[in-house]
Amino acid sequence: MKTKEFVNKVQSASDQELLDMLDQEKAGLFNLRQRRAMRQLDNPHAIDIARKNIARILTEIRARELKG
Repeated sequence: MKTKEFVNKVQSASDQELLDMLDQEKAGLFNLRQRRAMRQLDNPHAIDIARKNIARILTEIRARELKG
């Protein structure tokens, strides 16, 4: 998924959906790190993308906290 699409998806998601997405991304990052440790990761840049997606979700959660 492209960055712009992901940002739009995050902005349009409900609070519960954001929390679910956050859990999903954290689990995905954990799996990527395990695969890297076992030398089975094809795209090491995927870890950076996962970390940035987690940051985007957390930023949106925080922005909503400050707004409401």
